[in-house]
Amino acid sequence: MRVFDRILGWFLVVLGCVHNFVAAPLTYNELSTQALWFVSAGLALWYAGFLNLLRAQAVSPGWFLCVVCLLTNISLLAFVVAYAVVKGNWASPGAIALIGTVAVLTAMSILALVRTSRAGRHAPDN
Repeated sequence: MRVFDRILGWFLVVLGCVHNFVAAPLTYNELSTQALWFVSAGLALWYAGFLNLLRAQAVSPGWFLCVVCLLTNISLLAFVVAYAVVKGNWASPGAIALIGTVAVLTAMSILALVRTSRAGRHAPDN
């Protein structure tokens, strides 16, 4: 399960890289507010991917990391679903892959939080 968790985290990071380093230059010929807004979505994928990798890599992730990861995944999931619905491509393979990836990472974050809470590691470290 941890390997799958890591694969999905890296998938988000790689997808963010493709978004920023391939799609952005193909879509925008010059630096503009629209181009920067486009790149910010790729950065969001990086950040979510890296947070999930931190959680998946930790032998016993702390409560705070689990909560931050869960909130990140929930907000990213809401965003990608809303974007797909507004764009009208929610049934495309790319949208399904992204939505599925973030949904699974959200579920894995919930499981990590439950395990952490049950183990009594919900107190902040000093």
